[in-house]
Amino acid sequence: MNKPMVTATVYTARRQPLASRGSANKTSVLMDSGKVKTAFDSLGRPENLPDEIAQQLRARILNESLAPGQRLPTEQELGAQFAVSRNVVREAIARLKLTGLVETRHGVGTFVCSDIAMRPFEVSHDDLLELSQLIQVHQLRVEIESGAAALAATHRTKQQLELLQQALKRVDQDSGDWQAAAHSAVDFHLAVAQAANNPYFVRIMGHLSHVIHNAVRTFRFRITGTPRIDEIGDEHLNIVDAIARQDSAAARLAMRTHLDNAMARYRKLLGDF
Repeated sequence: MNKPMVTATVYTARRQPLASRGSANKTSVLMDSGKVKTAFDSLGRPENLPDEIAQQLRARILNESLAPGQRLPTEQELGAQFAVSRNVVREAIARLKLTGLVETRHGVGTFVCSDIAMRPFEVSHDDLLELSQLIQVHQLRVEIESGAAALAATHRTKQQLELLQQALKRVDQDSGDWQAAAHSAVDFHLAVAQAANNPYFVRIMGHLSHVIHNAVRTFRFRITGTPRIDEIGDEHLNIVDAIARQDSAAARLAMRTHLDNAMARYRKLLGDF
């Protein structure tokens, strides 16, 4: 099948890890105490400097290299460390404020929010830029979706089973169109969550599906026209059959098998680039 080459980078256009960009050129971050706390990666002149800086700061905050309540370096210090203007740093800080990661105290400075553990649950698109983070999101997804499938087997209504079967049919019908198939595949997984009859599964799956949609599109682009399409169809059918039989354990296993197979092939896909 002939596909336009540009679409191969739908999801992986930024697949190069930050650490590989100018990894030999690291700048230490000096905090109030004057002790070296961490080091930022070289920016390598990316397309969007504020986003790149915000991503690095966000990673340090989430892994607590920058601890809750800790003061960030000044705009001038960060500008020197990243070799950018203070305006660029200011835009990056503004992005972190919008997501509730930092707060500015007038006349004092910018601090990591002390109640960061209480911020709303979020999986960011930035979390999927590196394979290690993508795997962690996948692990979360496996536990959530296999649990949803198990609940769907025991809690689904007749109408919800019919809707799930219709969603499965749409995935099969769209199998030759990678863009349409990406949408219908996501809708299928949402239908499983809805059949669990637990609104929290629906909410968290709605969030995760929105975040992973580009990854699904890239995967579908690469496998359309290959034997993997038929394998996915069989895995989806196993999930629906188990839910139809109201076999909770089988539904859980079928969903876990499907997602683990998908991740194994996605890791291979990333290795091919």
